[in-house]
Amino acid sequence: MKTRTTERGSALTEAAIIFPCLILILYWSAALTDVMVLKLKAAEALRYSLWETTVFKAPARINQEVQAKFVDLRSPRDLKLSYTGLLMYPLASNLNWQAAVDTTSQRVSIGGSAKIPDGTGLEKWINTMLGGIARGVDAEMRREQFNVNGQAVARVRLVRATHDEQASPILKGGDLLGLRGGNDLDHPRSMTNFAFMAPLPSQRPMNLVFDTWKAWPKPAAYTLDGAPANPSVSPMRTYPVVEQQVSSQVDKIAFFGLDRQPWFNKLRGVGRFVAGALGPLAGGSLPDIFSADRMDDASASNRGPITILPPERPDVSWAPGQCEFQGRMQPCPTQRVGDVRTTGLSYVDNTATLGDKVDRTRYTLPYRINTQYWTQSGGTNSGDSTGKNRKLSAPKAQISGSNDYVATYKCRGHFFAGSQRGQEPDAGKRYARSCYK
Repeated sequence: MKTRTTERGSALTEAAIIFPCLILILYWSAALTDVMVLKLKAAEALRYSLWETTVFKAPARINQEVQAKFVDLRSPRDLKLSYTGLLMYPLASNLNWQAAVDTTSQRVSIGGSAKIPDGTGLEKWINTMLGGIARGVDAEMRREQFNVNGQAVARVRLVRATHDEQASPILKGGDLLGLRGGNDLDHPRSMTNFAFMAPLPSQRPMNLVFDTWKAWPKPAAYTLDGAPANPSVSPMRTYPVVEQQVSSQVDKIAFFGLDRQPWFNKLRGVGRFVAGALGPLAGGSLPDIFSADRMDDASASNRGPITILPPERPDVSWAPGQCEFQGRMQPCPTQRVGDVRTTGLSYVDNTATLGDKVDRTRYTLPYRINTQYWTQSGGTNSGDSTGKNRKLSAPKAQISGSNDYVATYKCRGHFFAGSQRGQEPDAGKRYARSCYK
């Protein structure tokens, strides 16, 4: 009996020693897990900040969104919960984020930075030549006012994560058994107001190169071409707005700046004379091929070649379908030759193809197939004199019109992914009924 009593006494002693240690390990595991989650969220906030620069959001707005979306760690769904789900920092009110984004001061080298590994003789000469070409390209881009400030640099900082000893269930302070006054169950001061930066100050900031030449209005800070800078323009004006943006961008780099030379204007005069002579053959007046203006810009002194037409008339009211012709908004045509605009199918005659009505003028966006094809080999036989026995056939519907690409295009609406309304949480309203599943 004495032996059993001794064994029970030693087990209790071991338990008294191990259990507090296990509790301490458990608490610290939970605390370190919270730290890991916060660092992961900082990396997520960093990626979010950079991605939002691609739609030309102002850095101040990105900072506001990061503070609002990531405070409850349910980013970026805007749930706005009061609790974070952490044990060390349970209240969303105890978290404070900050995003620092720079989108206008860092330049991108268009010429590149190709370099052959260092060596002797020929390698050094090639590297010198490549460096000279790259510098020359970048200098020309700046001279033509090509916007190369398309690099976004971002850092995200967790300004403060406060340990609330009233709401947090762990590491509030306390002594292990037999260690009075040690306060072993308390957290260190560094975790009272935990803070860090992503990436670390010793590391390079995360950066993203984005396209500054997107054919849609951008804030003035992101453009150097003088194009309209109102990003809130209605998507219903898609075609004339894109034409304006493309025209302004092309004008800055067209003909490598030669249009500023006197002799080039003489060449333009010859081009206008030829266009005027050939215009009636095309059903109207041809545009000036040496111009970067819009074809339907009523304010332009010379009509340019830039015009964008939709592939077909939209069959829904919310899809963009208005084009601008000489200052007036009208339903868009789908085909255009000179000043002749049509909305139906237009075939090319047998002088330009292997037989009459074999091919047709293509769409601006060639997502639909309408070309007829020969059912038998030897496609020079156009049939009898009446044209009734031509060996031609239209493609099958599942190939030409009833394929997934056509269905996807029709479901897009104003925005990508079939969405008709941006930032609409109700899927029934966000998507067209035929596209919503």
